[in-house]
Amino acid sequence: MHEFGIAQELVKTVLAELKKLDDSAKLTCVKVVIGKLQEIVPENLTFAYESLTEDTRIKGSKLEIVDIPVTVKCNACGWEGEVVGIAFLCGKCESHDVRVVKGMELYLDKLEVEVDE
Repeated sequence: MHEFGIAQELVKTVLAELKKLDDSAKLTCVKVVIGKLQEIVPENLTFAYESLTEDTRIKGSKLEIVDIPVTVKCNACGWEGEVVGIAFLCGKCESHDVRVVKGMELYLDKLEVEVDE
């Protein structure tokens, strides 16, 4: 389950970012963007995140996952669109001569933090 390793790095990064803020800052949400080709099971990542944050200052924060579909661009006709099914074909001319333009993403997008005034 590679989701656990990803969650470990995510928690490590989030905690490092929170160190830059006042101790009263409370993390409410972590938003991550994940392309379908990463083959990450959202439920597994959420479980790992919740387990790893249990005894930390970010316990109770929500993990929001944004799924990015696989998008290809056809080298034959120029069409660009989402892949339907498991075949990487052009949605217009059905050519196999396509390149992936979206779907490999994996990054921390945003942290939502509440700070007491």
